[in-house]
Amino acid sequence: MRALIGYLVRIILCWILLFLIQQLCFLFFQPGDLAGIGSGALVTALRRALPMDLAAACYLTLPVALLGIVRLFTDRRWPVIATRVWLIAAVLLTCFVHVSDIGLFRSWGTKVNHKALSYLLYPDEALAAASGAHPGQLLVIMLAQALLMWFMLSRIDHGRSFRTRSLLHIVPAAVLVPGLMLLGMRGGVQDYPIDRSWSYHSVHPILNLSAMNGVWNVIVLLAEPPQIASNPYAYMSADDAADRFARLHQRSNSQRKRISDTERPNVVLVMLESWTADVVGVLGGDSGVTPGMDRLADDGLLYTNFYSTGFRTEQGLCALISAFPSQPKTTIIRQYGKFDRLPSLVNVLDSAGYRSAYWYAGDATFANTRSYLESMGFDVIHDEHSFPITRRTEWGAYDEELFAFHLRSAERAQEPFFHTIMTSTSHEPFDVPVDEGFPGNDDAQMYRNAVHYTDRTLAAFIGSCQHQPWYDRTLIFIVADHGHYLPHHRGNHTAERHRIPFLITGGALKPELRGQRVATYGCHVDFAATLLGQLGLPADRFEWSNDLLAPGAPHFAFWTFDDGFGYADSSQTVVWDNLGKRVLQLRDSASTATSAQEALANGQALEQVLLDRYIELSQ
Repeated sequence: MRALIGYLVRIILCWILLFLIQQLCFLFFQPGDLAGIGSGALVTALRRALPMDLAAACYLTLPVALLGIVRLFTDRRWPVIATRVWLIAAVLLTCFVHVSDIGLFRSWGTKVNHKALSYLLYPDEALAAASGAHPGQLLVIMLAQALLMWFMLSRIDHGRSFRTRSLLHIVPAAVLVPGLMLLGMRGGVQDYPIDRSWSYHSVHPILNLSAMNGVWNVIVLLAEPPQIASNPYAYMSADDAADRFARLHQRSNSQRKRISDTERPNVVLVMLESWTADVVGVLGGDSGVTPGMDRLADDGLLYTNFYSTGFRTEQGLCALISAFPSQPKTTIIRQYGKFDRLPSLVNVLDSAGYRSAYWYAGDATFANTRSYLESMGFDVIHDEHSFPITRRTEWGAYDEELFAFHLRSAERAQEPFFHTIMTSTSHEPFDVPVDEGFPGNDDAQMYRNAVHYTDRTLAAFIGSCQHQPWYDRTLIFIVADHGHYLPHHRGNHTAERHRIPFLITGGALKPELRGQRVATYGCHVDFAATLLGQLGLPADRFEWSNDLLAPGAPHFAFWTFDDGFGYADSSQTVVWDNLGKRVLQLRDSASTATSAQEALANGQALEQVLLDRYIELSQ
């Protein structure tokens, strides 16, 4: 028995050493997120990870332990072979999970979650979506760690005999070994087994996530149901949350501003892939990246405090078309029986005589997008199968080909129409092989280069639209589907990452509004009420949507990330971490405590109501 326990302890120590190396690798692969973090905080994060590392090591060693008990009875080779096969598979799986966490954190600000697992049905797109790190680098890291771990394991004698004829050794071993493994799997002798909140100890999200063992996280994900059965964000009574929600979405009796004299203008919605305000010059971003958008803003109505609801395209799409915010941990577009019960802006426009069409240069089936669009009532859905493509990225045709295809199709469009165009060239891995004047192969420069390309083609597209016979009767809404952590390596939770451009232009826009800047706060969900208000159509079903052009209505932005939310209005911005139960960001720390508390309570009420609505949609 003593030999078996010593054997298992050595394997567990190898796992813990590997996890320590992986934690250091995860931390130092994100240099921008470590700015301002001292060595003491890093040491604390390493120490905080140990219980979860122990739990993961025991999970991975449990099959070896059970095979070891079998080996107390026999010296046959099959338990030894099975042990080696399991260890090889576990090492490769562990290293794969680790590099996946690195890539996901760079792109999504989180580790593997249910949302990420749901994308495995689309491996090519999933790889591109998580390409915050270069695949070649990740492969090298994975292989290096696997070889190092196998070298450590090879120093252990896996073939030694544990066989014994003494029941005084067999019986205690059969009881004690599984018992010790189960104790380690719960993380120690504390009253409750460890959970994700155990790793949340810092105001820096990267330290919290680094302390959360990736293998343990995946094991728990596979064990827990992806559906949310009860609301995990009950911060207040249901009545108090409902009252706050009602106040935040109170309809205004004030006369809304009219932006067009056309009764039923055509509507073109252009969704820009991954555009953040950090690169839009007219919004105070990097100079020279979006000269086209800067010029368009001089001929349009620009909102300077507009925010994305989430950080994925399908989240922005659902918020724009159904006025339903993104949810922490999950995405409604993947849930049959939920997304098809959402309200549809397309259906309301259809009842007013509009013809609707959607253009995308990639595969519209990705992330269940086609099913959602069809359930929302789009008359026509175009994707990469609808037109010949001469040049493409991993995500589809170049944006200029997509815009050209739209212009050809719009020549035959029945008016009034509602057209949605979703670009893709500025999606990572930014593999557009054109020189836009931003030299260098680092991620930030490649991102700027890709955005500048889309900006150039967008400006050309709007210029071509101005020569179309339908242009004078058309409002064009230009908005990003979500922001991006590049080029300034913004944290996934931050307000800056979620701030995006929102511009209204087109021939039907009143001349006196052109060039105006509007400081009103808003986000994706406000598009439906704003548009329908201009058309004189009912927006009652869009309970999350406020009319940005109604001066008496409440105006704010609300977004979510993996397990938290952000709330911003004219007086305050607050970002809250649900697991750590702490404020991560406060725009005006010098303001009164009442201002911050009110903003936090508003955000908590919105998140609570959001999860209630999400659960109710399938009941």
